[in-house]
Amino acid sequence: MEFGVTFPSRIGDYHLVELAEQCGFDQAWFFDSQMIYSDVYATMALAAKETSRIKLGTGVAVPTTRMAAVIAHSIATVAQLAPNRVELGLGNGNTARLTMGLRPVPLGTMKKEIRTIQALLNGEEVVHDFDGNPQLIKLLHPNSGFVNLKHHIPLTLSAFGEKTLQFCGSECDSHLSWNTSLEMLKYNRSIINNAAKNAGRSGKIVPTKAIIPLAILKKGEKANSERVLKSLGPFITNLLHVLCEWDDKLLPDSPAIKDYVSKYRAYENTLDPQRRHLLLHEGHLLYTRKDESEYLVEEIAQVAAMIGEPDEIIEKIKILEANGLSHFAFQVTDAPADQIKIFAEQIINRY
Repeated sequence: MEFGVTFPSRIGDYHLVELAEQCGFDQAWFFDSQMIYSDVYATMALAAKETSRIKLGTGVAVPTTRMAAVIAHSIATVAQLAPNRVELGLGNGNTARLTMGLRPVPLGTMKKEIRTIQALLNGEEVVHDFDGNPQLIKLLHPNSGFVNLKHHIPLTLSAFGEKTLQFCGSECDSHLSWNTSLEMLKYNRSIINNAAKNAGRSGKIVPTKAIIPLAILKKGEKANSERVLKSLGPFITNLLHVLCEWDDKLLPDSPAIKDYVSKYRAYENTLDPQRRHLLLHEGHLLYTRKDESEYLVEEIAQVAAMIGEPDEIIEKIKILEANGLSHFAFQVTDAPADQIKIFAEQIINRY
């Protein structure tokens, strides 16, 4: 099992990435959401200069917020500073688009953008359609110190729906999930493996990686303790946002929190529709707003995150690993340095 840690992209947090490397983490992931955080590639570049081993990945970049050519050039620029240790995670857009009042990128557009990015990172010429204007493009100076195309940059796709999972299995390097359950993992692996086989990639393993909200309990501590609910607050409210803003066929309600979700949807409908997309995502994966504090309850926390004492967490991760998960990353929240050290000491070093 590889272990990762996931950060909101704050430009000055490179010391936390350095700490993660020292603590034995394999990879650091960085959120890309331009209306909320610092620029993801600038943040990764600074982290690259302060580290020498840990891999760095976008978790995830979103086509259309930048042109495909810009995404390719940006990740290849970071690769110039960190050769053979960058990864391009891509997705169709949660907050990167929702904070601007836009819906997630359609799969057809995603495929077009991803194929262009892959071709450019392979050093190829490719015809890209710029809003109905097809043009031949290529990164022109791959050997002059501007970008690094010598080392393969893996492309990892955040995928949940069946068609997106099929595309991931047939054309991408790996799969990224969020807060995956055992049932979801088995479902994802079946679709990805079948798609890879049908695409003639039977010998190609397309691994599944997961970013998972986490709370490691102290001995005798309960999941409803004030400390735990405060730490998990950003994940609790994010889950409510996702359930309200995304297709419920893609992310169905859990019966355990159905009443809370209905109540939150009613609250969401009271917000000014012209400003709703701004109001909902203030504090996204950073802190809990006062108007949402009533939702910091154990029932939602148990759905939104993995919770347990160290031995319980290790057992849960081992079950996921036995069913096809190859990379486990947790997200930092209110005490990132402490969380990094505790995870390393109590999970990585004992795994």
